[in-house]
Amino acid sequence: MEGPLTHAARTRAEHAFVATLGDTTRVAQDRAAGSRPERLSKRLLVDISHAVEKAVMAGRVEPPTVVVALFQRLAHFDRERAVYERMAQAGVTVVVGFVTGEDHEPPRGVDVVELTPDEPMADEWTVVALGPQAGAFLVATDQHAYDPADRAVELSRVFDGRWGFSRTQAASELARLRFALGSRLDPAVARTVDDLLARTMPSGGQQASSAGTPGETWATTSLYHMIDRMRDAHAGTRELRDQLADAHAAAGTRATVPTDPASGLPTAEFLQRWTPRGGPGALQVGLALFDVPAFDEPALQDPRAAYHAGHRVAAALSEPLGPVDVAVRLDERTFVVVVPGASSRHLAELADRITEGLVLASEGYPGVPLEARIATTTTRARPFPIGDLHAALAHADDADGPVDAGPTPSGGRIVVALAAAGPDDAGPDGDGPDGDGRHVRAVPEPAADAGWFSLHDDGEATGPLPRRVAQETLGRLTASSDIDVFDER
Repeated sequence: MEGPLTHAARTRAEHAFVATLGDTTRVAQDRAAGSRPERLSKRLLVDISHAVEKAVMAGRVEPPTVVVALFQRLAHFDRERAVYERMAQAGVTVVVGFVTGEDHEPPRGVDVVELTPDEPMADEWTVVALGPQAGAFLVATDQHAYDPADRAVELSRVFDGRWGFSRTQAASELARLRFALGSRLDPAVARTVDDLLARTMPSGGQQASSAGTPGETWATTSLYHMIDRMRDAHAGTRELRDQLADAHAAAGTRATVPTDPASGLPTAEFLQRWTPRGGPGALQVGLALFDVPAFDEPALQDPRAAYHAGHRVAAALSEPLGPVDVAVRLDERTFVVVVPGASSRHLAELADRITEGLVLASEGYPGVPLEARIATTTTRARPFPIGDLHAALAHADDADGPVDAGPTPSGGRIVVALAAAGPDDAGPDGDGPDGDGRHVRAVPEPAADAGWFSLHDDGEATGPLPRRVAQETLGRLTASSDIDVFDER
């Protein structure tokens, strides 16, 4: 049987898919018509250029077939020299252009035009192919910028461009280049281009769709889809590699930092060594800050009592954690759980389990309730926004349950809550330990019509542990923030 969260996730995905159908069709038409420039990396431009070149040579060349390519620099053309010489030998009319100022050996059978450094075409990466039955185009402009996420300097150059396999749009691009190059073209080549354009461009009342025929639109759309998927896969692989490096650094740091003798947990030095730099990291990290006021009570000033309480809290924090998660003691009463790769939903569930562990840890010696105030967030910020979590805990003092404490300077959201034992969890009179030293017992489930969480006038909490209320709070936040209550870890 489908549960409420599963049902909500499924219906939300279905509605989002239906809502994007109209946009998907419009984007496909714009791409096929070459009317939607997109940000392209040099890495992708190389692959698309090779695809156009291979398409030209895929079968018998039917004259007149023209290919015009602008390479910016001679060094870029030298790597493709043999390809364009083979095109010329096969009967293709080939024109290549690059910026003047470099000595070069003209390729056999290829018409070479030189571009001045200050003309717009000097910034173009262009491959236009047009024949009697087919056409293809790639037109991109150098943005003189780099993709900071790509480690390869040259291949990380970024361009704004468009491409496709519409013969009509390829003819339009060839006409633009013919006009721009003008008398720099060899007269015989210019006549061939003019003749081909006269046979290709629509005239009079003929249909003039730059998106091309349905077959050309299908081909362009399917290729865009495959390339989009490959780009997503490449970006995901790169991000995963960075995330693994980040997690590996955390594991290495954990093995070298000192531990707090009163709890056995790593000290705050762990965070300082792992995240010394500023700026975002590759790995999203969940942070749950636990403030345990009991450590300020006189009963825990005794070293033996503080030792037992510290290790009880450490056990409650560590028991539900995974192999790469870590609990850290920041100071006498404050702990933080660090969960690499956590979603908001997973972090809330983990905080609930820890809260249940603190309830059990409060039983027995040293006889103090180990309740906690909690602040949670997920972040890519480095260093971690521990100060923001501390500041947000001020909201927990007067909270009627988990509340949204607002965004951090890095854009994340913080949820704060007070996890306390109910009035029946103290001694028989509700205000102290019982004869067996039991201070906190499990809070019973509320009635079906009970509220999620409440505070009595005397400040004592009633109701369930905040597992479900945290989920409800996060669900409300998704309407106005980037927290996704349905995402998986």
